[in-house]
Amino acid sequence: MALASAVALSATTAVVGATAAQASHPGPAGSLLSSSNGTNTIRFNNGSTLRLTTEDPTITTVNGAAWAPDGSRAIFATENGEIATIRYNDGWNYWWVSPSPIEGEPVVEYRSPVYRSEGIGVLWSAKESGSPWRIEAQVASGGFLPRQLTPGDGRHYLNPDSGPGALFVYQVQGGTADTPSGPSEVGVFDGDSFDTILDDASNPSVAPNGKRVAFVRGGQIYAANIDGSNVVAITSNAAAHDHPTWSPDGTTIAFTNGTGVATAPADGSGAANPSVVAGLTGIPSYQPRRTDTVARLAGQDRYTTANAVSQAHWATASDQNDPRQFADAVVLSRSDLFADALGGAALAAAKQGPLLMTPPAGLNAPTESEIRRILPVGKTVYLLGSPGAISTTVENQVKALGYQVERLAGQDRYSTSIAIANEINPNPTYVLAATGANFPDALAAGAAAGSFNVPGSGQSAVVVLTADYTLSPGTKTYLDRVRSTSRIVGIGLQGATATAPYNPIEIFGSSRYETSLFTAWAFFGGTDYAGLATGVNWPDALSGGALMATINGPLLLTRGNESGLSFEPELFLDEHSGSLDTALIFGSAAVVSAGQQAPTGSWISGPGGYTVVQNPTNIGIVGLERGTSSTARTAATAADPSRVRTPEQLEAAVAGLKERLESR
Repeated sequence: MALASAVALSATTAVVGATAAQASHPGPAGSLLSSSNGTNTIRFNNGSTLRLTTEDPTITTVNGAAWAPDGSRAIFATENGEIATIRYNDGWNYWWVSPSPIEGEPVVEYRSPVYRSEGIGVLWSAKESGSPWRIEAQVASGGFLPRQLTPGDGRHYLNPDSGPGALFVYQVQGGTADTPSGPSEVGVFDGDSFDTILDDASNPSVAPNGKRVAFVRGGQIYAANIDGSNVVAITSNAAAHDHPTWSPDGTTIAFTNGTGVATAPADGSGAANPSVVAGLTGIPSYQPRRTDTVARLAGQDRYTTANAVSQAHWATASDQNDPRQFADAVVLSRSDLFADALGGAALAAAKQGPLLMTPPAGLNAPTESEIRRILPVGKTVYLLGSPGAISTTVENQVKALGYQVERLAGQDRYSTSIAIANEINPNPTYVLAATGANFPDALAAGAAAGSFNVPGSGQSAVVVLTADYTLSPGTKTYLDRVRSTSRIVGIGLQGATATAPYNPIEIFGSSRYETSLFTAWAFFGGTDYAGLATGVNWPDALSGGALMATINGPLLLTRGNESGLSFEPELFLDEHSGSLDTALIFGSAAVVSAGQQAPTGSWISGPGGYTVVQNPTNIGIVGLERGTSSTARTAATAADPSRVRTPEQLEAAVAGLKERLESR
């Protein structure tokens, strides 16, 4: 395997196929240091070994393994220039991440993979014959299409390492179209621009807090501020050094030391005498020990469960110091039938509020109390369905509380879904069509559609209902109108069949559980949260889906009355564990059994394990100051560009999952 940099007196020269410094994610003390050296093993400084075990002749070596933020998966390059991940405790559990080669297209070589901040995606270097190296971003699960980040200026961009948010550092170099050569520089992308910060430098690694960068110069390791100032020597001994990586607490830098691995303090105080790590050779990487979370959101009935879901995320309107997000609206659904409410999750995300439930004849006390808690007087409550679904008594009760009321209704469930869709956006980016004769497919679709509707995402999506395998006249008229501006997606076999004349993206499996898996896989490649709800009933999934849409996570269906977790959500949680830090279970143990809690935690977490909490009140609140206005909060949580899903990515994700299921 080629080394990332060669020792030079005045310039640092990289060779083709360079392996980057490994990603440094924040975490608690006690993280293990690992190394990979081009064999089939990852070794740890406590003497343990993770061995890649496979019968696939195209994946036998682990090169430059880098860990996800919770240490649950390692990502690495294979001997054939492809990218895969492996689970931290199972050498058989590996997945391909880089796209499959396309017949007739140039062969792409991928190197130097690292997980991005929070694990929501990965960075790597890529090139075809006759073109320079570039840095690409992709969501962390397989089947998506990479997106080039670096300029196409003819230079080679190599060895990315990710910091907080969109920040990453990289090595840039001239040379021929195929081969980088000559002096190399270190640059930083801060989310807006690419800026060179260090000359005569290579193979950078950014500190967990994003404020310092380690790099290689003349065979020694140095560290500097992220703007290139305050350069400090980390090593000064005679051995050649490369591949710096920061410890999760930012106090130590590990690196290659001759043929072995050593560490030194990040402040430069141990430069002359690095500490050699016994038993490690190859490229070092720290494995974080973050503790993940399983949260159950449940009440005594469907009303109080919906309230618990609301309280998990939405602030008390009268408390400007509440760190949760302030609601701008409430979506109110009848509690006894699902038909009119199936588009409600997408609406709730668009209007920035929870979905709550009421008996059709009159507003009940728990729901009234929650509306008054979260919504300032004068704001809007949306009623889903005609007075036959939610009575005028409920409407008048809500008005008497001081709220505006907007009723979204049609003559039937199909026209009601269109009224909801038009309220979200008359010309949405995506139209997700699912059967209105049953609830599971539309509930999974609601979370997916709603994820586009958070203000600031730049896109929108809606859910409309099909009459099982056919279209109602109203739905056909609607699709005829939007077909030229919106991409149609058929969710479930019925939805895909009914919309066949519109050339839909087809997303369905052999069961409601598999369809929810395909929907999650297609729309949510990198996500912090995943939601689980029973697939045998709808109320908890309805309110839960609205929350998942708001916080940009999928709603997975499980066989809630069984003692163990269903295979379909297990598969999603396993491969996406690199980004997932919280799993939300909607409903009590009588709805989703207690036996499904432990495997959910095990699949999302790494060696740091997980904690279980009941009805938390901090879900989806990340990096927001207390008292921040609702507008600022929604802007801060707008969709990250790396999570925006194109039609091509949806289709690639579906194809990738089909390939995985067929190979089992």
